[in-house]
Amino acid sequence: MKLVKKLLPLLAVLSLSIITPAYAETPDLTPVAFKLLSAALSFSAAALAAGWAISAAGSASMAAAAERPELVTYGLIITALGEAIGIYGIVMGILILGQAV
Repeated sequence: MKLVKKLLPLLAVLSLSIITPAYAETPDLTPVAFKLLSAALSFSAAALAAGWAISAAGSASMAAAAERPELVTYGLIITALGEAIGIYGIVMGILILGQAV
């Protein structure tokens, strides 16, 4: 009886692996998957880079503005250049998703 309990799952797996189910023909989704992956990669890399640039430029510009208040404008401009990286990433992700397969 113990042997039957041990062999029953093995026999069930073997019997199910012998049966070949009939599959309906499905379209190849590889190009769509690569398109989604590349859009996600471009957006996420740009978002990380923009966050890093804004963090570095923002903290440096606030430190400079604390010592010399006339440098606030330059700090905002450099911080805006870091934000542009994120906007470029969003635009590239949208352009990649908008292409025909």
